[in-house]
Amino acid sequence: MPLEGDEAAEARYQQLLAAGMGEDALEGLVAALYDVSWRVRKLAAELLARVDATPALVDRLIHVLGDRGQTGARNAAAMALAQLGPPAVPSLLTLLQHPDPDQRKFAADILGELRQPDAVGELIGRLEDPDPNVCVAAAEALGRIGGVAAGRALERLLDSKEPLLRLCALEGLGQLSRPPPLPSLLPHLEAPETARSAWRLLGQIAHPTAFALLCRGLLTPARDAALAGLGAREVGLAADGEGELKVTLRHVEQAEGWLTQALASEERALRHGALQAVQAAALSSLAVGVAGAAEGGELAEAALKVLIRLGLPGANALLAGDPPALTSLGREARSVAGEAVLRAAEPVLVPALAALAAAGDFELAELAARALGRSRSEAAVAPLAEMLDDDLLAASAARALVTLAVTVPAQCTQALLQSLERRPRPHALRAYAQVAPPAEALAMLRRCAHEADERVRAAAAEASATLGVELLSTALADESALVRRAAARALARLAPADALPLLRRALADDEPAVLTSAAVAAGELGAKEVTATLEALLASSGAVALAALQSLFQLGVLSIGLLQSAARHADAEVVKAALTFAAGSAEGVKLAVERLQHPRWDVRVAAARTLAVSGGRETLIPLHAALERETDALTRELMMVSAARLAER
Repeated sequence: MPLEGDEAAEARYQQLLAAGMGEDALEGLVAALYDVSWRVRKLAAELLARVDATPALVDRLIHVLGDRGQTGARNAAAMALAQLGPPAVPSLLTLLQHPDPDQRKFAADILGELRQPDAVGELIGRLEDPDPNVCVAAAEALGRIGGVAAGRALERLLDSKEPLLRLCALEGLGQLSRPPPLPSLLPHLEAPETARSAWRLLGQIAHPTAFALLCRGLLTPARDAALAGLGAREVGLAADGEGELKVTLRHVEQAEGWLTQALASEERALRHGALQAVQAAALSSLAVGVAGAAEGGELAEAALKVLIRLGLPGANALLAGDPPALTSLGREARSVAGEAVLRAAEPVLVPALAALAAAGDFELAELAARALGRSRSEAAVAPLAEMLDDDLLAASAARALVTLAVTVPAQCTQALLQSLERRPRPHALRAYAQVAPPAEALAMLRRCAHEADERVRAAAAEASATLGVELLSTALADESALVRRAAARALARLAPADALPLLRRALADDEPAVLTSAAVAAGELGAKEVTATLEALLASSGAVALAALQSLFQLGVLSIGLLQSAARHADAEVVKAALTFAAGSAEGVKLAVERLQHPRWDVRVAAARTLAVSGGRETLIPLHAALERETDALTRELMMVSAARLAER
């Protein structure tokens, strides 16, 4: 059959989707297994796997397996059978006895995908099949399924005359993390066909002799496999093991070049083994490769551990060059390298960190700022002061100067003051208020409270909370809602007695953002005196009502009547919060039952979760009724989790 264009295949794909999985669609789904388009065949297999696995369906799919000359259809049928689960096992076990070895191999492959322990006995019998391909498929299937009997059978295969079967046995035992006795494994370390798998399996044996053999293997032509065996070890290196590995690596020719290649390997075990070798030999020159081994995320923690052990020399290697070496790394590798640089931040790194900040990469410049802040060096002040003039980096530089001020307070304070005198900026102002003497800080805040830029006035209001109420009172009357909101947010840092008059003013503001901040501050202050005002705010728009509801709960004054009102609020977030706060009461169960019919899916899920926490088995009745009404698949799935928890009571 000639291949058709993408448009024709897409039309058949959509037609198959529209047909669904009903009884009437079965014939079309089976026919679609023969489609010329891989996407259509794959979809047909997936849809068939969701149909009830009746004996008739299983037989139809097994019949397709026997259709020689239709490779695509056979593979698609195998995919469907592998997803049907236990109902397919009896017919597949029967297929293992088929006269056609091709069919027996298909059966073994699918049983391996199903991972059904019931198939182990029959698969062990196929290890002596007259067809070698069937033997290999059975061995591979046993490696996937596992269990004591499967492991013993694979161990017996180690004595097979067939190299491919010995290899399958080693691979299967490796998958099962079931290494054979060391004497049984030793002969396979030398055979070219099995050496690679045997060395990796050797790494799973937690014994000093096995470790010594792995170290010795690094000096042989099988050194890559031995290194991967080291990477297969789940336990870290003890001090004596690290010493032994270090001594071995001294005798490895061109060790650094070899380990550099291993660190870039796509094989996890090889990269992991290389990380252990670099750590043992303290090869700080390979720090960039170590960080690169973290790409993909699997070995991020292991790579970070090695970089930390490499310490300052490793950090120097990461920062060396123009541009700095770590600029060439991927995102995850950069993250690991950055953390290592932060932990190694020392005065000697300041020039390299300044160069990193100027490399033109925003994320790395932020990293450099943080590291400069930790460097405890006066020399770090100048590059951080320069970053204050960059709007993108000003926040990071200001925070770093606050950190650095613990070591060199006068210099950091002066740098921030000079920046503010050139041009007042919010981040520099907040930092200055933290590090400058109180009198000088207050003078600057007063000056900046009259700046034209509302962001600067807001920063002045926010920073003034630790210095008194004078500026906050002025800020609450500011024409800018941004400034008033900052002042309201800062009220929570005042003493309750000082804050209360200003809090009442903020709670009378017309701007929702200011009211929201003020309501949050009321809860943090424990200001029960404004309870009536907060109760009135429950009728406001979503954000204001939510903040008021949270504060009333925080104050311990949230009545059942208020919860009932909140549970009927127009904003779904307020309703969900009300259900959460009501979870500890009998009334909360009633509210949750009512909200099971809410038009928003997330509210219905929240109601079901409240019932799972607080309801009794009797609430299963309304919850099951809600599940019958539910049309959204994801919502139904989430609600069923709650129903399952209730059913256990």
